[in-house]
Amino acid sequence: MAESNSLLLNVFIYLLAGLLAVPSAKRLGLGPVFGYLFAGILIGPWGLALIRDVQHIELFSRVATVLLLFLVALQATPARVHQLLDGAVSLGVLQLLLTTLVIMLVGMLIGHPWHHALVAGIALSISSEAVASHAFNERYPTGSALTEAGHQLLLTQSIAIVPVLVFLPVLGFDALITQGSPWPRVVMGLMFLGGFGIFGHLMLKHAFRYVVSIGLDEVFAAFALLLTIGLLLIVQALDLPLELGALLGGLLLIRSEYGSAIRIAMRPFSGLLFGMFFITTGMQIDFATFIRKPLETFALVALLVLVKAWIFRNILRYSKVPRQQRIWLATVLAQSGELAFVVIALAIAYQAIPDKLAAQLVLVVALSMLATPMLLFFAARRDTLPARQQTDTGVVAGQTADSQVIVAGFGRVGRVVSSMLQENGFRAVVIDHSPDRFAALRAAGFVGFYGDATRPDLLEAAGAAQAAVIVIALDDPEAAAELLKRVRREYPHLTVLARAVGTADEHRLIRDGADRAYRETFETALLIGEDVLELVGLSPLDAQAMAERFRDAALESQPASAVRR
Repeated sequence: MAESNSLLLNVFIYLLAGLLAVPSAKRLGLGPVFGYLFAGILIGPWGLALIRDVQHIELFSRVATVLLLFLVALQATPARVHQLLDGAVSLGVLQLLLTTLVIMLVGMLIGHPWHHALVAGIALSISSEAVASHAFNERYPTGSALTEAGHQLLLTQSIAIVPVLVFLPVLGFDALITQGSPWPRVVMGLMFLGGFGIFGHLMLKHAFRYVVSIGLDEVFAAFALLLTIGLLLIVQALDLPLELGALLGGLLLIRSEYGSAIRIAMRPFSGLLFGMFFITTGMQIDFATFIRKPLETFALVALLVLVKAWIFRNILRYSKVPRQQRIWLATVLAQSGELAFVVIALAIAYQAIPDKLAAQLVLVVALSMLATPMLLFFAARRDTLPARQQTDTGVVAGQTADSQVIVAGFGRVGRVVSSMLQENGFRAVVIDHSPDRFAALRAAGFVGFYGDATRPDLLEAAGAAQAAVIVIALDDPEAAAELLKRVRREYPHLTVLARAVGTADEHRLIRDGADRAYRETFETALLIGEDVLELVGLSPLDAQAMAERFRDAALESQPASAVRR
């Protein structure tokens, strides 16, 4: 009973510290990450020492690390990975290799063995996505060349952590005497990765479709949780790190057809889980190292930031980031980050680095993150472009093929409108809650989100803030009316084209704020498609010609009586 009370008290202290520290940090313009770190320092051994039980701290830290890697994997959406493979991956890999090599050489020059220096180089080469994302959101629009380049470099680092987790035991030379050769574990890890890929490709799609066909959201969530826990049990049985299981579990889920729905379901908890990780990290910072060697610590932090900023600035020459903004982006990415803490913790477990070096690395990583706001203040003076000069990837009338339209519902009207957009090279994001229709839209090559289009988190994930047009083509008139009201309230910039089921519904939709409403026929679908094409930049003649093509195709495939206005 006493132990359970102690655990509850520790959880209470964690939550209270975060609740008090994060708003204060936000008011100072520092962002939530710094608030959580300060909260951890405050309640940890070097602060008020409110939590002194080392075992509890280590338990919370391990759980937080596993959850962090699961959330990191959920950021690797198929769209982001495909975009990465189009060219940015080479820059990301080059940055990792150069940074690791330079830091490794510095470590060897100051007297560390090469394998210890290599672990340090790997850990410190990884930047903080949490810190960078906050900086991007504060200063630059989503979809700008700068934010896209930054997110692609960070995604490369996140994916690179997979082989690091597999091969890290090889660097544990100090464990050879007590634990034997690490190669069996590495081979087992590689075999597991192969089996994991085959299972994900062949089995997961059918399993998810069956679960979704049940029609209960709680069963869907339970199945996703079951898969992740099952993977953790398998990696534990194979004597592989739980962190690898969490990372692969997230990758497995996000790569499925329903990955977007899983990511959205996790969104309410992601901030809390990130906070838990950074609080436990702040508690584990060993300030005794700083007290003993303050000048050396500051020198290492300065060297880390300068080396990474120089490398990032030079590789960004080969990106689309404007020259005036490269210093700012290089500064954002110059610190080390949350995944560095993961690498350091596992390196200790595998005896790949000594405890003293690990404590110094944790301190350097934390101080580099805490120094970022001050560094960005000075870097912003070198950024001669206005902060929000670049345009978003969202559309305005007349934009080109990158224009974005959201289509809510993939019935007859939604299917025709989406197809007309696709035929002309315009991007349509489709939302549907029917498992069969969702499978159909994915098979047709559309970008799709599974779920209820009236949900605010789903609209946000689909890009409503950057889109210019939304087509409401839902079967349920009440759901369509609810979606229209939400769009008008939260995204007033959107042009709304809505399908109506009759005259009364048409008048109601117009009264509630739809820009245009259309009574439901096949001809309606063509008319909506024609209007959308004009809104995103196609000439009226070309839009009309596309509608005629679809009308002729429909007439050839079915009786004329079935195609009516």
